[in-house]
Amino acid sequence: MKYLLTLFLMGLVTFCLAQATNDELLAQAKTQMDDGFYEESINTLNKIHGKARTKEFVDYLMTVNYYKLLDNGDYPPFELINKVRSQGDLFLKNYPKSSNFGNVKRILNKMDDYPKTQLGYDDTKNRILQEKKIERQHVLLTAIRKSYEAQDYAQSLATIKVAKESGYDESPVQYYDFMVKYKLYDQSTSQTYHEVESIVALGNNILSSDDNSLAKLSMVETQQIKNIVGGLPKSLDEFRKNEEDKRAAALALQRQNKFAAISADYDAQEYYKVISVKNDFPEKSLEYLKVSYFQAMSRYRQLKSQFEYEFSEVLTVRSNLQTYLDKYAGDNQTYKNDVMMAMDDLNKNYPTSQYAYDALLKKREKEELKALRKANRKMFTSIGYEYGKLAPISVRFETGGGFVGFFTTIRYGLKTDRQLDEYYYNTNRSQPNKTELIVGPNFKVADWLLLNIGGGYGVYSHLYRNDYAQREGYGRTGYFAGYGGLTLRLGTNVNLIGGASLMAIDKQFSSKKFTQPEFTGGITFNIR
Repeated sequence: MKYLLTLFLMGLVTFCLAQATNDELLAQAKTQMDDGFYEESINTLNKIHGKARTKEFVDYLMTVNYYKLLDNGDYPPFELINKVRSQGDLFLKNYPKSSNFGNVKRILNKMDDYPKTQLGYDDTKNRILQEKKIERQHVLLTAIRKSYEAQDYAQSLATIKVAKESGYDESPVQYYDFMVKYKLYDQSTSQTYHEVESIVALGNNILSSDDNSLAKLSMVETQQIKNIVGGLPKSLDEFRKNEEDKRAAALALQRQNKFAAISADYDAQEYYKVISVKNDFPEKSLEYLKVSYFQAMSRYRQLKSQFEYEFSEVLTVRSNLQTYLDKYAGDNQTYKNDVMMAMDDLNKNYPTSQYAYDALLKKREKEELKALRKANRKMFTSIGYEYGKLAPISVRFETGGGFVGFFTTIRYGLKTDRQLDEYYYNTNRSQPNKTELIVGPNFKVADWLLLNIGGGYGVYSHLYRNDYAQREGYGRTGYFAGYGGLTLRLGTNVNLIGGASLMAIDKQFSSKKFTQPEFTGGITFNIR
């Protein structure tokens, strides 16, 4: 009994392990099918040996895999078509109640589109393969044409090579092969006669094709090939002559472009460009004559635009003008007149010797120094201090530099009544003390000297005593003040001030008795 129980348990374990392995293989086969690896999925399914339920899934996946393989390649083998049908029929027969019955039924319905006999299969396959061949040829020809029109000739040649390797070497492909090779030859700077021979041979090969092949080209394309072949050199000597003609034409175009650029620079007054260019035109050519004129006049006009120059530059310009007159004066009367006028101007208005040049420099230095001094004496605004014995504390403001300016001075004695009393007690004299505001115009006598004339009002503080009225004390007397003085400009920053202030100027004028003025002096600093 124990022996039988042991065998039962061992069989049960083996069954469970086998079932687990089958489930893993089914999952693997399903994943491979979903990823498009149909043949790998079929191989995996062939490893499964299970019971009815497992066998149903295996047969279903096998049917689907065979059906998916139908889309591989241009057209499926007849054996594979029959395999799908037989596999589907077997599934429907064995599993009529399967949940996948409908899917397999739909697959078999679609199989009606495939031939059922070998003869029908052969006819259908040949027709479909021909259609796909024509379709691939159309795709290749379209790609060749688009790359050719985009002038991507390397891509055109690569696609033409693919077409030829696939057996598509008909006249449309040969036409583009011919045109691409001709375009590359035509654009090359190092053409060879071997290339000419190759292109001509290819063109003649196309033109000698049978009528059916040429019919695939348009009349325009055929004529284009004829024109190109007819225009290419027929011999090595003709090729060499054409190359010489091309080099001569390229050289002439290069000379033409260079001369046009020099003329444009001269007209645009870009004289330094004209001077720096090399005049390598043939010596007796019209271009050489004109460039010589342009360069001689450019040096002259460049000198005219300079305020400062070296005497060596004058000598260079004069030498170039004279050289032109000596060599080419008789070739163009207009150019001759221009150069002679330039030479006359040079001789009249520019130094003819180093001594004259040095003298001119000294004269210019004096003029520049004079102008600098004049510039330094222009309009200014200053503020500073002006001292006077009666009012030592002050602020002076002044602006000027033109013919007429303005100044003002505020001065103050800063003495209190107590200080005045103490001074009188100690010295038995009254201490001078006044406050005064002076305003007025200034007049420019020279760039460095200004005359100041002004007037204003002031208050004079003093002690008084009236024995008759038996009064004494401190008093303040107002008065009209007059002022005259000078401003001496020492440079662009500092000015010295000197002047005289007259108290009660109105009374002094009316009595014609002028008292001694209060002399002042000071310094101001320019703030502008």
